[in-house]
Amino acid sequence: MARILVVEDDVFLRYALAEWLRAEGHEVAEAVSGDEAATVLYSIMTVDLVITDVQMPGSLNGLQLARNIRAAFPSLPVIVVSGQPRPTSFDEVGAAAFFLKPYDFDELTARVAVLTSRVTAPDEKRLSTGE
Repeated sequence: MARILVVEDDVFLRYALAEWLRAEGHEVAEAVSGDEAATVLYSIMTVDLVITDVQMPGSLNGLQLARNIRAAFPSLPVIVVSGQPRPTSFDEVGAAAFFLKPYDFDELTARVAVLTSRVTAPDEKRLSTGE
């Protein structure tokens, strides 16, 4: 399945979503802030999808993180979640979807499935690249 980065400062929401996605068969990394997420994204770790909250501590909120991801990794899909209504600047960040909290886990994971459907299995990648 996919490698997903969950960026959420609320420990209970982050844990619940991460565990739900793991139960769906995904590999999940977690970050508490946009700054921590940026560190993960610029590491050697491969990420297939990012799910980020809007309001978080640190120098990057979720919309800024999404904007930065769009600039640096244009093919990496981002799902934005928030307890506030969809921001007017949402369309400018290039995110793939927006979910209002409390979101339905089934709806969210259905969208994750659509966005990650092109992810190849690790063995398929090795075969296609000759590794």
